[in-house]
Amino acid sequence: MKYAIKYIVISCLAGIFSTGLSAQTTLNSSYFMEKMTRRNQLNPALKTPNNYVSLPLLNNVYVGVNSNLGLGTFLYPRDNKLVTFLHPDVDADEFLSKLTSNNTLELDLGMDIISFGFWAWGGQNTFNLALKSNTGAYMPKEIFQFLKTGQNATGVTRYDMSNITATSSNYLELALGHARDIDDKLSVGAKVKVLLGAAHAEARIDRMDITMSQDEWRIKQSGHLQATSLLELTTDPETGEITDYKVGNNFGLAGFGLGFDLGATYEIIDNLTLSAALTDIGFMQWNNLTRAETDPNKEFLYTGFDNIGAEDDENGNNPFEEKADQLGEDLKALTKFYKTDQQSVSNSLRTTLRVGAEYCILDNAISFGLLSTTRFVGYRTYAEGMAAINFRPLSALHLTLNGSVSNMGSSVGAILNICAPGFNFFIGTDYFATQYSKQFIPINHARANLSFGINFTFGKNHEI
Repeated sequence: MKYAIKYIVISCLAGIFSTGLSAQTTLNSSYFMEKMTRRNQLNPALKTPNNYVSLPLLNNVYVGVNSNLGLGTFLYPRDNKLVTFLHPDVDADEFLSKLTSNNTLELDLGMDIISFGFWAWGGQNTFNLALKSNTGAYMPKEIFQFLKTGQNATGVTRYDMSNITATSSNYLELALGHARDIDDKLSVGAKVKVLLGAAHAEARIDRMDITMSQDEWRIKQSGHLQATSLLELTTDPETGEITDYKVGNNFGLAGFGLGFDLGATYEIIDNLTLSAALTDIGFMQWNNLTRAETDPNKEFLYTGFDNIGAEDDENGNNPFEEKADQLGEDLKALTKFYKTDQQSVSNSLRTTLRVGAEYCILDNAISFGLLSTTRFVGYRTYAEGMAAINFRPLSALHLTLNGSVSNMGSSVGAILNICAPGFNFFIGTDYFATQYSKQFIPINHARANLSFGINFTFGKNHEI
């Protein structure tokens, strides 16, 4: 029975995570790179000295995964083989010490369709049209604690596994920006973004309470599933139960959003510049979402089996087997979703605060930068501190090395920018994992990203 009751948790997790795995699509490492065309996406007041234009499908591609979990969280070497965290030889404290109260796995994807910038009207103007996707799964520690330890030997054991969430948003972003100098010390910038939603899905266990004692085991849970029309749901015509779902080809405008970026830089003394920005201030509204909910009145109650060893009745049915089958059906009933009315949902964007400081030496050939990043997400707040060393040995070659510490772990990164006249190519990463499995999966924290792109520059150099 210990394994039977775990069915409910595993089934709910499988149901949630099958919707998919929320979007930073620019390397923080590029914040202090003077000729990096994408850095205005981190702070709209940051300018580049030339006009630029990018080619479709070849420019500014970003892929990143961000998690405080890794392969080493769930697999352990024992007797010359790898075993899972559920193995009896893996101590519960050893496994649980690697988890936080909120465990996260996020995937961000981005690709510019076209972008360009030009100097006019007293400053630099930017245009960017991009595809963006952000997906995330958020899991409380109690899920894994329940799977590992189960019921205590004595007394009452309670688990609160609320707010288990998986969500995915996919949209087109059109951004218009302007940056200008107020005087020889202060620069400001702003950007407006129009968001056109393509697809959105969210599955969430709003509440799951498990109470286990020597006399009875009780489970009560409620949850919901909502998705745009791209996710096709099959329902039972009589009960409204969701029996199947698949990704269809019903593409169209699924939502609309509006966002703003604000930023400023200020040179407080020679060679020392402070900067700050708030990006993605705004909302996204998803329209006509198909919604399904679990039955809030369903409750699982187990008080033990009777008639164990009873003989089959005259019809050949065994009372114990019948109760065991009914137990399985009762557990399955908790994981069933039932279609409800369509609705529209508004979500805030992932507003991000960045505060930076840069000090230059050797006539700007080398600089040292500090960058604080705080991203406010509905499911968690992400905070990071980054220290960077920026090398500019040639006007056509810039290199940045960095190290970062955050509430998702620590890492190192680097970015190379070849910025010869008329040409700009960059490639880099903020987070480079130092330990990988044979399958190239990060062992400690699944935290890595990669971005690259080609842009073409033209026009005279401007002071930035």
